Amino acid sequence: MTRREVALRRFAYAFVILSLGACSKATGSDGQEGTPLDDGGTLAPPLGEGGTVKPLPQCAEETKDIYVIAEDQSFYMFHPPTLEFTNKGRLQCPTGGATPTSMAVDRAGIAWVRHSDGTLWKVSTKDLACEPTRFTPQDESFIKFGMGFATETRGGMTESLYVSDSDGAGLARLDVNTHVLTYIGPYSGDLAGTTSELTGTGDGKLYGFFVTNPAQIAEISKGTGDIISSKELPGVSAGTAWAFSFYGGDFYIYTNPPNEGLPMDDKGSNVTRYRPSDETIEVVKSNIGFKIVGAGVSTCAPTTGPR
Repeated sequence: MTRREVALRRFAYAFVILSLGACSKATGSDGQEGTPLDDGGTLAPPLGEGGTVKPLPQCAEETKDIYVIAEDQSFYMFHPPTLEFTNKGRLQCPTGGATPTSMAVDRAGIAWVRHSDGTLWKVSTKDLACEPTRFTPQDESFIKFGMGFATETRGGMTESLYVSDSDGAGLARLDVNTHVLTYIGPYSGDLAGTTSELTGTGDGKLYGFFVTNPAQIAEISKGTGDIISSKELPGVSAGTAWAFSFYGGDFYIYTNPPNEGLPMDDKGSNVTRYRPSDETIEVVKSNIGFKIVGAGVSTCAPTTGPR
């Protein structure tokens, strides 16, 4: 048995033990049933003080845009309708030199930022204030990962944070309160064992940008990790850094092609838009001047474009 198989068995064993202590339906401590997932399973509602259901905040305007992090830790807001990047400042989390590698943004406007040392930090998108989490990598899987929030149901206000193992183990869910990972399952079909970055939507869907040649976008089952559908992106390559987000019915992919000149000649990432409605693939911004290493968009972002 390989070390990866041992790690996955430990995840599965932990999940079974937790399941044995639960009822046949997921319930909160006030007896309310959990939220059914669109693609199978249930998830208990978030609880506040005294076990009461804790609603997520209404969406503020600043939670509806995309946020990205550059290699130099500059933090930008990206507004897809105008394709404008707004510099919000620089991350200064006390990580001891570790740098950002992936990001997801929740409905409250908090960016969850994974760093190169495996630590996970919560960063305010308003003032870039940093707060450490208790997350620690478990075993040998999910030490490096991509991530994204998705609502549990179409149009719902409760969401979960999903993570994708960079070494190909598949999909897991990260509890944002306990910071414990629960393994969901491997990816299926031709994308099994493949690296991906994630983005979720307010209509309960989860998508991955898979680092294949050419790259692919796929819808992922939140309940099992199975690939529901996939689309090849001719001419799109992940390059040396990549990130991924969804906005208004379109996907935005941030890639940095290999630099053929001196390091100082690096002109930054390209922004490619994939529009499922007409299947067009277009580089909407090129050589933006900084290398994007992480992108996140909350489930407050619009799920359809303007008519």
